[in-house]
Amino acid sequence: MTAPERFSYDLLCGALAAALGLAIGWLDLHTTEVIVTIITLLATGFALGLLRPKAAWRWALLMALGLPVMAAVAKLSEIHTAEPVQLDPRVALVALAFALVGTYAGALLRRVAAAATGGGAA
Repeated sequence: MTAPERFSYDLLCGALAAALGLAIGWLDLHTTEVIVTIITLLATGFALGLLRPKAAWRWALLMALGLPVMAAVAKLSEIHTAEPVQLDPRVALVALAFALVGTYAGALLRRVAAAATGGGAA
């Protein structure tokens, strides 16, 4: 893959991670069950880690930022949510931890599969 192709692919993955992060943030605002948000962060992180393992931490960061961004939007626009909106930075750190676990699990699987099949890691 040439440098411009890698840049375009990274840009696409970054946009996807940011969009998924905002969607997960919206989902978090409209559910009372924390496990829904956690499973979604793990699963989407896993998929992004499979897509582009080299930059797994970036996708995790973009996804985790979606939660506080959506909470701030909900607080400012007074959107109806399942629970009162709390702007707590610890939520973003916990979300980042789960997103990192998901993305690095996906990256690890991609690298193991590439090594097992004789292909190069992305």
